[in-house]
Formats: sequence, C-alpha cells, structure tokens
Amino acid sequence: MRSYEVKRGHGKTLEKGGLRKRLAEVFDGVSDKGDWHVASYGALQQVTVRMVSKSEIELDSQLDTTASLEVATDTHKRFNKFLETVTGFSAKQRKDRAKAKAKAEAKAAAAQESGD
Repeated sequence: MRSYEVKRGHGKTLEKGGLRKRLAEVFDGVSDKGDWHVASYGALQQVTVRMVSKSEIELDSQLDTTASLEVATDTHKRFNKFLETVTGFSAKQRKDRAKAKAKAEAKAAAAQESGD
C-alpha cells in the first residue's frame, strides 16, 4: 500500500467520480469495492486506489512478474500517466516529495528518540 500526495487544488477534480473516471481512461475493467476502485492492465494484475482526502490517495498494486518486457514497459508508462493525471505531479516531483517526506519523518523520529 502506498500513499500519494495530491497537488493543492487538484483534489477537487477527483471528487464525485473523478478518480474512477481517470482510472477508467488508463486501465481496463474498472469496478468498485466499497470506496476502492479496482482495475487491471498488462503487467498490473490489479490496481486498487481510493481517495483519502483532497490532498491524498492510497494505491495498492499487484504485478505479474512473468509479463514480457514490452508489456511491462507499456504498463509502467500507463501507470505513470495515471499517477501524473491524478496527483498533478510528474514522476520526478513525486520522487522528490517522497524523499523529503521520508527525511522529515526520520528527523522527527530521531528527535523523539533523543528526547526520551
């Protein structure tokens, strides 16, 4: 399970079925399980996504490790396209933001540990 930050102001486009619509634009056979949207495509046996808040989505995926290189490459491109469309951030921006968040969490944990 992975959490992704959504660009400020971009979360409004995901409300009222917007997230499901964007999932259906990129992947096949979208279905719903509670507040989760489920789809599949190529090397992605299953991708499940839900909106946590206007500023965050949660996503879980299961990959087919036996998929051919061509299928895996196409799947990866579509997955990145989906994430960019939904979050409003490019792959590089998502990576940089995840690094900054991890660094801040590590710093906070170290400060809490030294304070004990």
